[in-house]
Amino acid sequence: MKSSQTIIEVPATPDYVLEVLLDQSRQYWSKNSLISEEEEIPVTLDSPLETLFEACQLYDLGFICIFTKDWLGLSESDWTQAVSGPQMHTVREFCERIAARMTMPVIYLESFIGRTCRPASAFLAIRSLLQEAGVDVTEVAPSTSLSEMTRRQLDLFLGPIAKLAPGVLPTVQVKRPVWDTNWIGTAAILYFLILCPLSVGYGTAAYLLCMFVLACLLIAAYGTKGRDPVRVQFGNLRTFRDLSELIAQRAAFQA
Repeated sequence: MKSSQTIIEVPATPDYVLEVLLDQSRQYWSKNSLISEEEEIPVTLDSPLETLFEACQLYDLGFICIFTKDWLGLSESDWTQAVSGPQMHTVREFCERIAARMTMPVIYLESFIGRTCRPASAFLAIRSLLQEAGVDVTEVAPSTSLSEMTRRQLDLFLGPIAKLAPGVLPTVQVKRPVWDTNWIGTAAILYFLILCPLSVGYGTAAYLLCMFVLACLLIAAYGTKGRDPVRVQFGNLRTFRDLSELIAQRAAFQA
């Protein structure tokens, strides 16, 4: 068992592993504007393992390995050990093997004026996770707006903070810069494939001009790589108090 001042790490359960996978996949595809229009697929521990991967929109063995390992925070060796051995047929078998190599966070239940308070304890846990990641939290209070922090620390909110209570955060909505990396990269590729061959008949100068524009597009794409989104929204959540109260509804606590 590992612990900090506000969060205790205990052995994970199969239910927790399943909740994390479903939640992380939902938020990942939404963050990247790749949400499927298909109806949500219900998954339980007794479902066939294929159903879990379908619900997570993972249809390739390579994607299953890469994404589940990343979403669960597993090392290469832990992942290899988990999937080695007898073939797995159900979600339960898979999640049990993963849970044996994972921990889950339990929020330490703080006392305030002689009484315990789950939302306040959740707030301290959230602030602690931000601080551990190097974020200056001196000005972060329950009334602080989420907008700027979620925009600059989106991966923290979708990762460690979301894992305090998997499934409880509203699906993220991300507005990215107009000159987004993905858009520019796609434009550059299309420009190269379509316009460059057409320029050949107009001589070397036209071809070099096309190559120059292509280079500019690729440089712009590189320059926007990793840039923070313009806006991030989690449903109607507006302040850290809203977030803390929501997480307190489903997170695990220990006095």
